[in-house]
Amino acid sequence: MEVVATIALQDGQILGEDIVVGGNVAIKKGTKIDNIIRQKLTAFRLMSVSVMEPSDFAETYYEKVRLSKDFGKFKETYHENLIAYKVAVDSFIYNKVPFRFAELKDMAWKLCPDDLLGKRLFAYINLMVPESESTMSFAHGLNVALICKVMARWFNLTPQDTEILVYSGFLYDVGKFLLPQEIIWKPEKLSKMEFDLIKTHAFHGYYLLSKSFGVNEHIKNAVLQHHERVDGTGYPQGLTAAEIDPFAKMIAIADVYEAMTSPRTYRDPMCPYKAIQIIEDESLQKYDTFYITTFLQHIVDELIGNKVRLSNGLEGEVLMNNRNDLSRPVVKCGEQIVDLSQNRSVSITAII
Repeated sequence: MEVVATIALQDGQILGEDIVVGGNVAIKKGTKIDNIIRQKLTAFRLMSVSVMEPSDFAETYYEKVRLSKDFGKFKETYHENLIAYKVAVDSFIYNKVPFRFAELKDMAWKLCPDDLLGKRLFAYINLMVPESESTMSFAHGLNVALICKVMARWFNLTPQDTEILVYSGFLYDVGKFLLPQEIIWKPEKLSKMEFDLIKTHAFHGYYLLSKSFGVNEHIKNAVLQHHERVDGTGYPQGLTAAEIDPFAKMIAIADVYEAMTSPRTYRDPMCPYKAIQIIEDESLQKYDTFYITTFLQHIVDELIGNKVRLSNGLEGEVLMNNRNDLSRPVVKCGEQIVDLSQNRSVSITAII
C-alpha cells in the first residue's frame, strides 16, 4: 500500500485501510475514491490515507514482485549496470583495459545490498527476461555475481572473501566472449565439435586474466576451474576435489543454478524445485558436499510459504521441507496435506 495526501487522491484509487472515526468505521477498506469520498475525508480532517497499489491486487508471489515499486527500481538499476558491465568486458577483451574492481563491487552492492533476501533476489532475476541473445552472456555473468553476493552470506565468508567470490562471478565466464555466441546460446544439443570449442573458454579466460596485473589467484582459478567437478568428471583438466580451488567450487554451483532457473529468449525459466531435483538426482556427487548442501537448503528454506502448482493440477502452499529430499517438500492444498517425499507420483511444476 501507499500513503497518499488526501488532496492528491485520484478518482478510482482504492482505500487500503478502514477509515475509523470516533471508534466506528466511517469508510470501509476497498472503497473507490471519488469526489464524495474526498469530501468526507477532508471533513474528517485526514491529511493522508493508505491506498492500494497494483501489487496489492496480485494473487501470486511473482506477480506481486513484478508489480512492486522495489522491482521497478531494481529493473532500472539492473539495465544501467548491465550496460556498464558490458562496456567493462568489451573494453577488457578488445582494448586491453583492466577491470576496475571497485566499479564491479559498486554494481553488485547497488543491485544486491546486504539486506536483500535471497528469495527476493532470485525472484528479481527470474523476472528479468533477456532482450536478445546479444545481452544474455552479460546478463548471465551479472546474475551469477549477484547470486555470489547472497551465497557469501550463506557460506559465512569474510568481507574480503565475499568480494573475491563476487569478482569471480563477474569474470569466470569471460573466455566465452571470444567464442561464437550462436554456439554459446544454441538451444539444440551441441555437436562434439561445438562442445569441444565451448570447453576452450576456460583456458581462454584464464589466459586473458593471467596477462592482467593484480588479479587475485582465486579469481583466475575460478575462471579456469569452474567446470571441474569433485568426482573428476569435469573439464578442462579433470581435477578432483582437493585439486579444485574453493572459489571455483562455489562458482560452479551459482553457474549451473542460474543457467537452469533464469529465463532465456528461447525458453521460460525452470522451476527451482525441478532444478534442485535434477541436481539431486543426476549430479549431487559432482559438487562440494558442504557448498551444494548449504546452497540448496537455503534455496528451499526461502521458498517456504510460496504458492506452488503440482503436476496433478492442485495448487497449494509450501509448509515445510524434507531435509533428505529437498525438491519434495510438504504442501498444503486446501485441507489436504501432501508430503511429496512420500508421494513420488506428484511433483512441483511451478511457483505461482
